[in-house]
Amino acid sequence: MSSQVSVYSGEEERLLDRAERTATPTELVLAPTELHHRNLQRRLRDAARPHNAFAFVDPETVAEDLLEAASLTPTSLDRVDRLAILQSIPADPADQPPGLRPLLAARRDTGPQHLEQVRSEIESMTNFHPTRIEALRDITDDFAHPIADDATTLIDGGLAVETWLRGRTAKAVSKTALVRRATRHLDRSDGDTWTACYADIERVSLVGVSSISAPHADFLHGLCTATDVDIEIHLRPGTGEYLSERLPDLLAVASPGQEGDL
Repeated sequence: MSSQVSVYSGEEERLLDRAERTATPTELVLAPTELHHRNLQRRLRDAARPHNAFAFVDPETVAEDLLEAASLTPTSLDRVDRLAILQSIPADPADQPPGLRPLLAARRDTGPQHLEQVRSEIESMTNFHPTRIEALRDITDDFAHPIADDATTLIDGGLAVETWLRGRTAKAVSKTALVRRATRHLDRSDGDTWTACYADIERVSLVGVSSISAPHADFLHGLCTATDVDIEIHLRPGTGEYLSERLPDLLAVASPGQEGDL
């Protein structure tokens, strides 16, 4: 794991102790949900501490900024768009993509919402990176029958849903896809785009996480490759020890943001 990365469990006071008045923010505070940002901001207000040093954003917003600075249009489908497109999957099994047939046949109430849930879970676990997809298949192949068959159905189905969506839009399928694009750009660039957007940022802190998704792990990996910013990961106490052990593997996947052939 890069020496730029530090991991803490239940020590968010470290971040709050850095609150000071600055002309521009020097630290990006990333959180998967707006709720955690609001909680941190409330704690700063209650302690009468300034907010100036921090920019509270999510990884998707940072990705959009980087892509826009690189003249790569950051447009994506939202969940409503994806559900509408998934409504167009043919009802006749003969006309359905092969990878989707077992998933659609597995339960009578399979509809767009269930398909989107499966797709997003596979995205969270693998970021559609070929190495992670292969590793996931290796794990599930060792399951006992019929669990292994059910797991294969879910993996194939989630990948097929993503393929269906990609084939029907010129936009990125999701905001997470924008994070992948920004990660690839970071990994392949010399950091000029980061400097253009965030010249004053000295530290990036990921907070409020009980688990770290593959997209966010790859994005942090891309930051390590392209920048010299310090990265702090603040884990919740309940899962901190386990995730600390897993982080080196999560951040070690080569070519972060790469997408395999689905």
